[in-house]
Amino acid sequence: MKTKFILLTFIFSFSVIFNAEDISPSIEQGQTWYLESRSNKLTPSSSKVLYYFSNDAYNTYQARIFSDWDRFSIIDSRNLVRLNTGDRVEILNSKHFEKIFEVKLLDGFEKNKKYYVIKDDLIRHFKLSEEEES
Repeated sequence: MKTKFILLTFIFSFSVIFNAEDISPSIEQGQTWYLESRSNKLTPSSSKVLYYFSNDAYNTYQARIFSDWDRFSIIDSRNLVRLNTGDRVEILNSKHFEKIFEVKLLDGFEKNKKYYVIKDDLIRHFKLSEEEES
């Protein structure tokens, strides 16, 4: 009886862990996301970025996937917009098989302009605004 209980507990805990990883927020047009991670536009090493060109974002995405930084990711740092914590973006549409999203920056000096963000960065560093969740 004890072994069955331990086995069921073990299986249940793994099923909860695997189901929790599969849940990712749906990214839809018109949503507002804000930068939750620590970021400061004055420190280039730790700031989160948006890209001026969708190809730059997609090349960086491919470099991360294939670990080939020499071939894919040749991006001029002047083509990046650095963000501060709390900066908001509005989702406009998706590009490159929904791996890159076109966004409009809602805060900061460069606000109301269109930029691009990698989906993984959006999910990892940004959070959906409270008004959008309900």
